[in-house]
Amino acid sequence: MQQNSRRLHPIIWFVIVLAVVGILYQLISSPGQLISTLLIGAAVIAVFYFIFNRTSSSGINGKYKKAVKQSQKRYGSNNKSPKASPLSSNKKTKNASQKKRVKEHNLTVIEGKKNKKKNRASF
Repeated sequence: MQQNSRRLHPIIWFVIVLAVVGILYQLISSPGQLISTLLIGAAVIAVFYFIFNRTSSSGINGKYKKAVKQSQKRYGSNNKSPKASPLSSNKKTKNASQKKRVKEHNLTVIEGKKNKKKNRASF
């Protein structure tokens, strides 16, 4: 059995053959112009790639940076590191162990009314 996903459409093959013939013709007739055309094409692709990466990642990084600032504002910055004495390091370990304790949440299950039919006339 042949897989159709690996076969290319004949029109795509035709375009590829025309591109190869055009590149070979330009290589034979004017190699300098071919090199300059390829360099200009590479530069245009690089510019589009740079713009695309800048715009797509700035939204994610911007939101991340905003969340970091908000977190630091709420919980304090972890970047502050004064010279720690042995006493302060003991306090830090005690505080860390106290923070690790998980508070129980008061969660309750609310029974729904899935099986009861709605009376549309009362609305």
